[in-house]
This record gives sequence, C-alpha cells and structure tokens, in this order.
Amino acid sequence: MRLVKIKTSVLKKYSIDKQILQKEDRPCVLIMRLLYKRQNYTFAVPIRSNIPAASPKDEYFPLPTRNTTKNGRHHGIHYIKMFPVKPSDSVLYRTDGDIYSALIKAVVDKNEKQIIKECQDYLLRYENGRHPKYATDIDYLLSLL
Repeated sequence: MRLVKIKTSVLKKYSIDKQILQKEDRPCVLIMRLLYKRQNYTFAVPIRSNIPAASPKDEYFPLPTRNTTKNGRHHGIHYIKMFPVKPSDSVLYRTDGDIYSALIKAVVDKNEKQIIKECQDYLLRYENGRHPKYATDIDYLLSLL
C-alpha cells in the first residue's frame, strides 16, 4: 500500500463514470491484491477533503482535517470512490517538504491493516449488491481496464 497520484490518461478513460473523481493531483491510496469476484485487483482509493457528514462510517477511513475541509464534513480515504487500476497507472505521491502530506502518509502507514480490511469489506458488500448511491461502477470500470 502506498500514496500515489493516478495518471491523467487513466482518469480521462474512466471519466464516463461520473463518480470518478477527476482532480489530477488528488492523492490516492494504492492497494494491491484486493479480492473482487474471486480475482485479485489493484485499486486506487481517493483521499477526499469533503466527505458528507451523513456518510456511514464503513464508507471511509477518517484522516486529520485539512484547511479545505468544510465544517461538518470529513476528510478521509473514501472507499465508495475506489476504482481498479494497473500498478503502472500510478506515480508516487511526493510528501517531501509538506508537513501535512507527511502526516497523512504516517497515519495511512500506521493504519494499513485496518484500511486494507475495510476496503476488502466494502468490496464484499459491493459484490453482494450493496452499491451506495454515489459509488463508482466497479464492474464497468473493470471492463475498461
């Protein structure tokens, strides 16, 4: 698991799914070997600064609030926005010289097992028909991969 940015070409290819977050420099957590429909895939899980307050706790991993997080919203790793990628579709997200990014990386690294488990649990729920309203269409995105 590592912090990455997703290549612009991949975001453009996936842009037909309106739930894919299109911000080019958005950090994502790249997780290898998550099981979905009995196959292992690599997923990018976006970090967002304004997750709605009403979002169920099993749809995101909370991170320290950042200056762009609005009152009553959450900053975190948003599981319902995850999408499949090839490992080569990503570039390392640099945290050098950025204290806040280094803090986020430290929190992610410290909670790696929990984040992976929660992502896997989300995929299992998704596979079993629980598709949150604003979730990415994983099956469609896999067909484009």
